[in-house]
Amino acid sequence: MAAVLCLTLVTACGASADKAQPAPSASVSLWGPAGPSAGKTSEDGTGSFDVDRAVLRIKRLGYTADTEAGTVQGLGGPLRAIHGRCTGSVDGTCVAVFFFYGNEYAGFDATGVAQSTIKSQDGKSVTLSYPVYLPSDPQCCHSGGERDYQARWEDGKVVFSPPLPEHPNYPDK
Repeated sequence: MAAVLCLTLVTACGASADKAQPAPSASVSLWGPAGPSAGKTSEDGTGSFDVDRAVLRIKRLGYTADTEAGTVQGLGGPLRAIHGRCTGSVDGTCVAVFFFYGNEYAGFDATGVAQSTIKSQDGKSVTLSYPVYLPSDPQCCHSGGERDYQARWEDGKVVFSPPLPEHPNYPDK
């Protein structure tokens, strides 16, 4: 019985990065305009950030926040990013970066991301880095270098410069 349970967990949690993505939700996605309450924390958008609410939102999307709550609380706003891993992932290569504008969820970076890093954020922009895997690279080791993308809030949504490809770890897909 234990072997069947273990096999079931490995099968369910060890999904490939291509299938990994935040679960659908009623909120806005990164690619659409924010809801009417986005960014209404204060006049300059730097009001108190509800970390518990943000972490709960990430959890409901099937991810676990990587960043400690105290660190997240200290982030300046209104644009904030929190890195998360698929809850229960066996190999750890299922990640996403979740964006919040004020206290509102504003979306995530991309589906099918195997690895990423938040390099910096200052409340107005977030710099993300993605290792690039070439077709012959094993899952452990990328040989295509790394590419950085800057995210910022523009016209009610998060935009990237340069534009973020659909699969940032595998841009040739």
